Amino acid sequence: MRPLLTDAEYALLAPMIPAGGRPCRDRRRMLDGIFHVVMTRCIWSEMPARFGKWDTAHRQLRRWMKAGVLDRWLFAATNPEFDSLRERLCRAWRRVARRASLHQLLVVKELGLRSALPCAPCFLPDLALSESIEKLVAKALEDLGSIPRGLLKACGGLLKLAGGDMRQWRTR
Repeated sequence: MRPLLTDAEYALLAPMIPAGGRPCRDRRRMLDGIFHVVMTRCIWSEMPARFGKWDTAHRQLRRWMKAGVLDRWLFAATNPEFDSLRERLCRAWRRVARRASLHQLLVVKELGLRSALPCAPCFLPDLALSESIEKLVAKALEDLGSIPRGLLKACGGLLKLAGGDMRQWRTR
């Protein structure tokens, strides 16, 4: 069994959870249920009843993703005081990463939180590489006569690489 949230861990997370909507009976118990599911990698319906209703926890996690709460958790996870929570927060984000935008995925990649990504970072677009290729092509097009043979084809291959592999990560 996975350890439950400590008082100190819950005190770190509680201020980042927005108030509003219909209040949950026991928010901490629901968080423990969410973290149980993401850490054991079980399906939601297998969440133990002691954590509350699984569909409520699942729905709340999706709502928090849409509201940006999970993004705030990931930014906080880079802070050393969140070391004990980092893996749980990253896995919670990854569990609903299908709902993330490409921009959110790239931010997580830049933060270096690999365990939050739904795929290896090499499959996500590389903006720095695409900007470098764009400069190279612009320079080559200034003087069409001096373009080395195969340069544009090589740039096309690099652009394809810079775009990542969408089959490996999914957005909406």
